[in-house]
Amino acid sequence: MKITLGWLTEKGACQDAVKRFEETYGQGGAEYQDILDALGKENNAAWASWLINRAGRTDAVLEVEGDLVCETSIFFAGFIKVTGRIAAKGIKAGGGIEAGGGIEAGEGIE
Repeated sequence: MKITLGWLTEKGACQDAVKRFEETYGQGGAEYQDILDALGKENNAAWASWLINRAGRTDAVLEVEGDLVCETSIFFAGFIKVTGRIAAKGIKAGGGIEAGGGIEAGEGIE
């Protein structure tokens, strides 16, 4: 799914988000998950939550054998399935989270 500047405006995104989006992606926009990945690197949970709440979940599955550990946040539009543990600054998934080990997030899990 492609997110465009027009889509953000139509959904009522704040001025700061619209301006930053246009500076980063231009009028043409970017793929939904690419934007979530960028927001994860910035640990921008507020904007990621807003986007997932407006754009909704996808059928995509992020499957990881072993542990999924990162220093930033993980925002994924679909389902996260990990055989080991998950550790990140924050975690939000549109479709759900499953881990064979524990799930740790310094700033929250949704």
